[in-house]
Amino acid sequence: MPDRAIVIGIGSYPAFGANGGPNDLPGAVQDALDVTKWLRTQAQADVTLITSTEQSGQPWQVTNLLAVRPVTSDVDSAFKPFVKSTGSKVANRLYVYTAGHGLAPDARSRCLIMADAEGVEWVPNLEIPAWIDWFANQRQFDELVLWMDCCGTQALEYTRNRPGGLPNTASRPPPPAKVFTAFASGFGRNSYEGPIGLDGQPRGLFTDRLLKGLGGAAADAKGEVRSRSLANFLRNGAAGGQAVDASVEQFATVPQEDDMLFVRRPYPTYRIRVRRSDGSVAPDGTIVTLTSPPDPASRSAPVTDGWVSFALGVGLYKLSGNGVVRLIDIGAVTPSDIE
Repeated sequence: MPDRAIVIGIGSYPAFGANGGPNDLPGAVQDALDVTKWLRTQAQADVTLITSTEQSGQPWQVTNLLAVRPVTSDVDSAFKPFVKSTGSKVANRLYVYTAGHGLAPDARSRCLIMADAEGVEWVPNLEIPAWIDWFANQRQFDELVLWMDCCGTQALEYTRNRPGGLPNTASRPPPPAKVFTAFASGFGRNSYEGPIGLDGQPRGLFTDRLLKGLGGAAADAKGEVRSRSLANFLRNGAAGGQAVDASVEQFATVPQEDDMLFVRRPYPTYRIRVRRSDGSVAPDGTIVTLTSPPDPASRSAPVTDGWVSFALGVGLYKLSGNGVVRLIDIGAVTPSDIE
């Protein structure tokens, strides 16, 4: 049976800004679509997609110009079919991804703010991790994955909205299901959206990093993207080499990382400019060797047009040979061409 996924991208907030004006997130819907593409093509998951413009491929049907979607009931409705399942498990894994405005009721949780929020007076929200907590003690899924590209702003004056009245339809004996949870930023910090997409389109920094990691940049020594390697990749610094606002200091937080396999991928290939200690580019044909302490294994390759290429995972490497001594740190946002 295919894994299941619920993907939510809220980019339109027509009344959540100052003085009741808009406070939109231009990249949230596309981020949701990009994650949906990965889930369908790589995880082979059956995805329920909810965005500001559609629900599972159908445009929202609104009755007046003031109606905006999605609202809390729309999101709850995506979970309800699984709640009502009382038979054998629905699937091995449930993925949940959200992009939108958010708040943090506490360090280990996040609430997704709904599209009908109005200024600071009316902030409907849904605590998505509460759904994960409930399913962890039920039999519908053996593994639960939650990725939230939302702010961790402390807004204690707002009441968290949790799913309530849930029956133990398929109570699981201990231990609970495995859980992997990752948030875009730490408690009390904002997430970042900016012109980091292809050709400068707005995207969420966390989602961009998440997809790079799942694409192979977070693979471990076996070429597997697992909980531990993905968590380390997501935690790896803020903006790194990406062209984002200099004031950005975003570190993903991973409250729970039970071991599970996400994907088996070959490492991405990086081109490295080969320079000698005096700054000159090494001539073509120069043999250089790449090592990764403390791993004794090494790889060698000739310089071509001033570059050398290796498939690399996250880590610290040393390039050496014929006057070349260079340390290379491969991280979450390292560009494919390393000057």
